[in-house]
Amino acid sequence: MPTSSPSPLAATPWTMPPGLRATRATRALAALYQAQPQAALSEAEVEAALDAAGVAVNRVTVYRMLDRFAAAGVLHRQIDSARVTRFALATTDPACKAPRFECDACHRQFRLAQGTARMQSAVQQVLRALASAGHESLAVDIAVRGVCAGCAHPEGAG
Repeated sequence: MPTSSPSPLAATPWTMPPGLRATRATRALAALYQAQPQAALSEAEVEAALDAAGVAVNRVTVYRMLDRFAAAGVLHRQIDSARVTRFALATTDPACKAPRFECDACHRQFRLAQGTARMQSAVQQVLRALASAGHESLAVDIAVRGVCAGCAHPEGAG
């Protein structure tokens, strides 16, 4: 019987957050995001990546894992311009909470670091105003949408 090399996704060490079991599938999901820390992946993209890594998991299980990782604060859930739910690594780093640009064509996302301090200051003012009105569990997600340079000018990409 031929031996197969271990999947690079399953080989990455990872400590599961409290409440998450370290199954082969959850370790592969964690490794997927470690390998692509800037990725904002849909369920279908996660399912395909896990399958390509040799970890066959059905769609319902992938959705449950993504939901559990989001509930544990490991992943951040966002909805793109095509109304597809995407999951990205969550972070407490203010620089990573910068507004993002999302390409309407390829759905890649890019963090917009320029002007982050002014943007964060404005967001904090809005959050304080909402909190003073009694609102709770506030979160802000700012996305700018358009067509990235690679999609707008494919002849220049490469």
